[in-house]
Amino acid sequence: MNVSLSFEKSCASSPRPRVASIQTAALPLNVKMKMRLWGLVRRTLFRWPPFFCGGFRRSLLKLFGAKLAGSASIHGSARIDCPWNLEMGPFASIGEEAWLDTLDAVALGEYVCVGQRAILLTGTHDFTNPSFPLVTKPIVIGYGSWIAVGAIILPGVKIGALCVVGAGSVVTRNLPEQMVCAGNPCQPIKRREIQTL
Repeated sequence: MNVSLSFEKSCASSPRPRVASIQTAALPLNVKMKMRLWGLVRRTLFRWPPFFCGGFRRSLLKLFGAKLAGSASIHGSARIDCPWNLEMGPFASIGEEAWLDTLDAVALGEYVCVGQRAILLTGTHDFTNPSFPLVTKPIVIGYGSWIAVGAIILPGVKIGALCVVGAGSVVTRNLPEQMVCAGNPCQPIKRREIQTL
């Protein structure tokens, strides 16, 4: 308590610029209502069915505008905020407790694997503007790429085909094709060598 009070006193000596609340995102009312309706569906009908009801989950996502291949796989515990901005190619998958903040387009190519608790963020805020406006940018993940457990992909990132993003990595910029990448910030480490079948 004393620490926060002393901080407030030190800040009071210089004038503070006015900023807006982060809680007031400038989304149209119809989008907010659609997000609330989908949130209700996601927390009930989408989440409850057992693992073998993948087709039912795909149908719910498609009902809300997602573009999904028939072989796409989405775990029931995954969180997808705006399904109408999601596109998944054949055999693409989203793992347990992954979060796709699809305020903008997210495109997962064929055979893309988004691992457990991975986070794909398409939205942020312009912190230089006192009104703190929402800024969104799409995410594209190319054919055969693997986003490992707990990785975070930031807005506007494009990940090349056959790329591997290591566990816990934070991807702040585009990544090249067929590379193993890791770290914070995530960087290419070595070429992904793939054995022939």
